[in-house]
Amino acid sequence: MRPTVYANGVVAMAPLKPPVWLDTNILIDIQNGQRAAASTAEKALSRRFENEILNLAKDGHEVLISPRVKFEFLKGARAQSGEKLLADLRIVEDKMMTQVPRAQVWKWGNEGLNHGLSAFDSDVVAQVRAGGVARGIKNPVLLTRDSGGTLIAMRRRGVQALDFRAPEIRLKVPRNTPTPPEVPPPPAGSVAGEGFWSAAKAGFKAGLKEAFKAENIAAMIPDLVLMVADKVAAREAFKNIQVKFIKEGFAKGVAAGVMGWSEEEVASNLMNRITAFRVQGLEDPAGILTRATILQVAEAYENYAVVIGFQFSSAKDLKWKREMVAKGSKILHQYGYYFGTDPQALFEYEFIDKLAWTLQPTTNAIVEPAIRH
Repeated sequence: MRPTVYANGVVAMAPLKPPVWLDTNILIDIQNGQRAAASTAEKALSRRFENEILNLAKDGHEVLISPRVKFEFLKGARAQSGEKLLADLRIVEDKMMTQVPRAQVWKWGNEGLNHGLSAFDSDVVAQVRAGGVARGIKNPVLLTRDSGGTLIAMRRRGVQALDFRAPEIRLKVPRNTPTPPEVPPPPAGSVAGEGFWSAAKAGFKAGLKEAFKAENIAAMIPDLVLMVADKVAAREAFKNIQVKFIKEGFAKGVAAGVMGWSEEEVASNLMNRITAFRVQGLEDPAGILTRATILQVAEAYENYAVVIGFQFSSAKDLKWKREMVAKGSKILHQYGYYFGTDPQALFEYEFIDKLAWTLQPTTNAIVEPAIRH
């Protein structure tokens, strides 16, 4: 490891992998599951979180908490058991954040308050950001149980806040996928509506092959369109549209998942992105499929695949996600793509679209067995 010399003369050995910071709500969920009166669900969640934190340490990540998180977690009656929990999971307080001037940390905290964060969340984000600056890390990873608007507001203040959802099972795609139970066909409706998300999630739980069965996506497409597409002359063109936009949608969903996007961000930023330019050359020779029909079919398949890809990558562990981000970032750098210094740029469609493009050789290998006809 290469030593790092800080402005105050301190010499430190840089870790092989970047550290991660934990929010208080994760620690409280673990502690709640250790109570004698804890429910079965609370105990199971606690064990999953403990295992994931230990796995992060095994993978080479230092697991840290900011001073504000430590103070909040250890105050009151839970102090003694809290100290033991931190020791057992090898979680340590971040001392390096003090190398950043206190006035700067206060300024970041005030900015968080002015942009919708609570006083506590503002302090945590400012201190994690300071810890990242002290280590030369842009957008340090803050794992939290917060979601929705709070998660988005955190990301706009210089940290990569990720919703901590340790998977019950670390997903693997077997070469020979066993035949899953039948999944009820998804309800018809808007391709970006609640029924659509529910259908995609239900399909994903049964496995990628089941999720991409033709009948499980067909309910998203009007019957008239399917009747036209079933004409012999149009079948090959229809199949090409399916394959192209399932692959592209799956890659975008995976990219959003590895970047820690929320469902709300996916729904508002990644859906309904089909343009006339993207479907050029997909017409059938006989002209049976109109441009409107092609656009409608492409949109349905891509939207559905986005959700499946997002569910797939969101369920992966942090090590897998970071490896995918590193792989994609390297290629983007090689091709000269630069998205500025604003962390919010990482949560815009343009970035995910480019990241998905770099990851598509990998994601294609994952999804192709499920859509092979």
